Amino acid sequence: MLRIITQSAEINTELQRIRDRPYRDEIQAKEVAVGEILERIKHQGDQGLFEPFDSLTTPTYLKVSGSDLDAAYQKIPKELLDAIQTVSQKLESFYKQQLPKPWVKFEDDEVVVGKRYTPVKRAGIYVAWDQASPMSRVLMQTLPAKIAKVPEIILVTPPDETGQVPPDILVAAQVSGVNQIYRMGGAKAIAALAYGTETIPQVDVITGTGGLDVILAKRMVHGTVTIDTPVDASELFIIADATAKASHIAADLLAQVEQDPSSAVIVLTTDVSLAQNLQTKVQEKLQDNVHGILCEKAIAHYSLIIVVDSLEQAINLTNQFAPHYLMLALAEPWDIVEKIRAVGSLFLGHHTPKAIGDYLGTGGVILPPSGLIRYASSVRVETFLKPSHLIEYSPTALKKLANALEILALAEGLPGTADAMNLRLMEGEDYQ
Repeated sequence: MLRIITQSAEINTELQRIRDRPYRDEIQAKEVAVGEILERIKHQGDQGLFEPFDSLTTPTYLKVSGSDLDAAYQKIPKELLDAIQTVSQKLESFYKQQLPKPWVKFEDDEVVVGKRYTPVKRAGIYVAWDQASPMSRVLMQTLPAKIAKVPEIILVTPPDETGQVPPDILVAAQVSGVNQIYRMGGAKAIAALAYGTETIPQVDVITGTGGLDVILAKRMVHGTVTIDTPVDASELFIIADATAKASHIAADLLAQVEQDPSSAVIVLTTDVSLAQNLQTKVQEKLQDNVHGILCEKAIAHYSLIIVVDSLEQAINLTNQFAPHYLMLALAEPWDIVEKIRAVGSLFLGHHTPKAIGDYLGTGGVILPPSGLIRYASSVRVETFLKPSHLIEYSPTALKKLANALEILALAEGLPGTADAMNLRLMEGEDYQ
């Protein structure tokens, strides 16, 4: 049952419980096992990937072949291929807007400053096909890398029970520019990408999410490679007023939970009548939902309707929690946008379901855990780019600034730094 709560003390207690929910009891037990997998593959390469009775018995099996890729197109309906291509085109257009522009500025005294961006050499994309929206996860991770012009995009994904990768994932990968695909899942896949083996090349960036072993493995290899922000479970907050339709919000709630049963959906409203109607609508929709039992458990554990005293209270609770997603089901949503400080993606008005973001990139498919949204963001084009600053000073410019810099350097106990500038001033004419 979707609960309605109104008391401040209970609101704070429940929101804290939901924020702390993901995997806390499992982490300690898993960390040792994941660490052993990483060390084995780091030192043994391919040999560390294969275990007795493992279905992955040869390096050749790991890499998806060209014939597998060709066959994938024949195995999916034409309308699905058309949908993948349509969404891919929309996403490319969206991600092109994220591409940062290099710049150079010519200042007085022949000073030149600037900034440039270069793509990483190789990106590793992890996609767990048994989670919700696997095709979307492929597109929303690989297309930013493609737009960033990463030379090699490597995708790893677990095989199904027959030892194959589902054809829809293979097609989405090809449409979005993946260069190589490997049948590998879990912590072993992350280790192979981070350290490289004889078969799977080492990458510079790893993105994607999976089970707890994948989350822990990514955290452990951070520093050896760059990773996107570690993901636990996601949250959808909905701020609604009396103009919102309970049936729409109930559908949004179920849509989020069916994608990820560990998701939390928190509805904040000043309207008691809407809260009561929503509670009823959710129960009605659960009766016909194919994931009914799973969704019902998830809603009972992690979803709430909070009746607040004012819109300001709803905004404050949202900013304190810093959820991944926020829907403003309000008559005038733009009136409060500037007050929202800490969310991953914002959906405004009664006609913008979160599904728009799920499929067209504006929602950010791989987002950081709640709370980290205050300073982190989703996978984007910049994830695959390395920024560099460009600086050139002339003798005249250095001479004008050297005294101030020398004073700072000596005050900080750095005489070598001061010497590095003074030598150039004394020998400046030799460079001209």
